[in-house]
Amino acid sequence: MGKVQSVFYNGYAGAVSRSVDNVIISKRNGAYAAIPFGAPVFLDSSTYGVIPFASGMEAAKFVGFTVRIADKTPDTYGSSEANYGEMDPVDVLVRGAVILEVGTSTAKPGDNLYIRLSDSRLVTQPGVEGSTLQIPNATVTTLRDDNGFCEVLLKGRNLL
Repeated sequence: MGKVQSVFYNGYAGAVSRSVDNVIISKRNGAYAAIPFGAPVFLDSSTYGVIPFASGMEAAKFVGFTVRIADKTPDTYGSSEANYGEMDPVDVLVRGAVILEVGTSTAKPGDNLYIRLSDSRLVTQPGVEGSTLQIPNATVTTLRDDNGFCEVLLKGRNLL
């Protein structure tokens, strides 16, 4: 007899959800280092590739979130923390819904999304002025699950 699951989780970082309206592009890894799934990435003006967030970046350079691809699943790597390698092309969600780890335990649908500058974590509270960077067009669409994941919607393309 089958077992009924009593708790449903949102998934893993970078998992694409609600794929009907998603737009995913492929860009070069401009960081020449590993970029984890679900990371907010920004345009690197020197390589025209994408790089993960670093202190001093502007919201105007935000491209999207890296997404999990079929050949880099937990089944392949044995972990939910696989990533894009330094020479891999990077798949970036520029519009649509994706599962992301959000550091705010009170995250709820309708909250805006911010990057906390002190540790680069995604949060839903802006904090004191100058301590976060708001991600343009990003809204939380589900409650945070027990693993810390929410579905986030990018309502429109930001840069590319």
